[in-house]
Formats: sequence, C-alpha cells, structure tokens
Amino acid sequence: MSTTSQQLDMEVIKGLDNPALKPVRRVVADGGFDGMHLGHRAIFQVARETAIQQRATLTTLTFEPAPVEVFSPHDSYNVRLTVAQERGLEQLGVDTLVVADFNEAFQQISAEQYARDYLVGRLGTVAVVISESHSWGRHAEADASCIRQLGDKYGFDVRVVPLVTLDGEVVSSSTIRNFLWEGKVQAASRLLGRPYPLYGTVQQGAGRGTLLGFPTINLQVPQAKLVPGPGVYAAVVEAEGLPAPPVATYRSGWPAAISIGASPTFDPEGDSRRVEVHLLDINVDSACGTGGMMVYFLHRLRDLRAFDTEEQLRSEIQADVDRLRQEFNL
Repeated sequence: MSTTSQQLDMEVIKGLDNPALKPVRRVVADGGFDGMHLGHRAIFQVARETAIQQRATLTTLTFEPAPVEVFSPHDSYNVRLTVAQERGLEQLGVDTLVVADFNEAFQQISAEQYARDYLVGRLGTVAVVISESHSWGRHAEADASCIRQLGDKYGFDVRVVPLVTLDGEVVSSSTIRNFLWEGKVQAASRLLGRPYPLYGTVQQGAGRGTLLGFPTINLQVPQAKLVPGPGVYAAVVEAEGLPAPPVATYRSGWPAAISIGASPTFDPEGDSRRVEVHLLDINVDSACGTGGMMVYFLHRLRDLRAFDTEEQLRSEIQADVDRLRQEFNL
C-alpha cells in the first residue's frame, strides 16, 4: 500500500498512484539523486530558484529501488550511495519528496507517457529540472533535447543543468562509487561536497575488540548501501546517547576509528562488509544502546592485514588510536 509520512517539514509520498498526490503547481527536480553530490546540488539550486519564480511547490521525484540497483548491480548489492536516512533533502528546500516504484512495468513506459500521465497528469508540473545527462523512458529513449520537446508539447518548462566538473573531472555517482570501492573516501568526499555518510543499526558482535582493549560497535548496513573498500578509516559518528564531542568535528560527530572488512587475523574468510566502530574515550555499551548510527568517513588510515600475535594487532590498533588523538587534538 502507498503511504505518506512526514520528515521535518518535507512531505514524503510513496507511489505515483498514491491518492495523497495531487496535481498542484510543481517545479520537479527529476532524477535518481544517488549520493546528493555537487552535481545534484546544482540541480536543486536551479530547482529552488525556479520554484520561487513560478510560485510553485518544489518537488523531488526519485525512484525506489534506485535505477543503479536495477541496471548496474555490483555483486547484486553495495551500489547505493544514499539511503533514506541520509538524503538531507529538507535542508535543500524541498517541499515534497515523491518516491516512484521503479518496477518492471514502470521501466517500460515511454518518455511521452511519463511526461503526459505522470509529470503533468499526476503531479501538475509547470517546470522540470534535470541534468544534461538525464534521460526518460524505456531504453533511455529521450535525452535532454527530446525532453525539451516534450515540455513544449505538454506545457511545462524544462531547465537543463550542465554537468559539474571538479579539477577537470565530471562529478558523477559512478566516479564516487569507484573511489569508495577503492577506499578513496577523501576523493569521494570532494565530489560529494561532504564526508561520505554510512547509516547502520547496532548489532551484537563477537567481542574481540573488547578483549583486545578496544571495544567496537558492529553496524548492520542496508544491503544495497555501498560500504567503502576494506581498511581502517578515520571518521566521526552521530548517534543518540553520545555526548557532545570534546573538540569541533564535522556535524559535531564523535571521533572514531572504523574497520571495514573481514578480520585477516581472526576471520579472513568473514564478511567483507563488516563495519566495526571504535569510539575514542567512550564506554561503548552505555553510549549507544541498540539504535541507529551515522558514520561520516574522513580519510583512510591503513590497509587491513594479518598479524602473527594478538599483541602485534593490539599495538597496531593503539597506533591508529594515537594517530586519531593527535589529529583531533584529544
């Protein structure tokens, strides 16, 4: 069943057939918007300005599952840059988020049907804002030029936003994904315009970190959400129950070391997507309970590697923690 919900002041409507979806004057930012990178933010800037000019509701139309999950699977998962908890569309001035069901039937509709029946008929679109690389319809039949023609035919403006480049490189979700799979979180963060976020729920771990003197929190991450490549990372963490950090950090998150991947020392054949969080100077059990946690990756500290003894591993972890203390002036 389609439902509606409320996130802060932004209305969320799930399903283009939802009876709550009324055809009112809308400026629609249309796209997958996976990652909300610098190119996406340029689209929302134009969309917000257009909505003000048109005295219209600023609406985002996006898709679930994300098209990248359908057309470009990476081992059938680990492809999405953004999940619901990480969108942050409210802060971009979006009034309404419409999440269309990207099922097989929807994938087969024509670009003209999409424009006529959905953008105009269901939404009441007066203007649509897209990237110059965006396309509509089955087999991506309509490029930006064709979309302009459809706008002329059905009475809505089409604003095409040029691709954003940084240091001569086009900012794209696919480039960001490749950086993250390689563990290059700083490079990915530059294209995102912020540290890469990872949301997960706390789950029970094996307790090896506690035995080593560095207790960790294990995070269960949505299956399709992209987890950076194996390694140890510097990060900051937000979670209910955490105190204010002792130093200024990104979004006032608490400093942490993050280990991603199977343990080469204890469990080399284990889960490559395992995420373990060590919060500096915090009693893990009393801090976070079993709720959700947001991790923001700052940079990569080192590769994972096997150690001959627990003492060698303990010494390496201590070196990671000491480095973080120095970086955060703790």
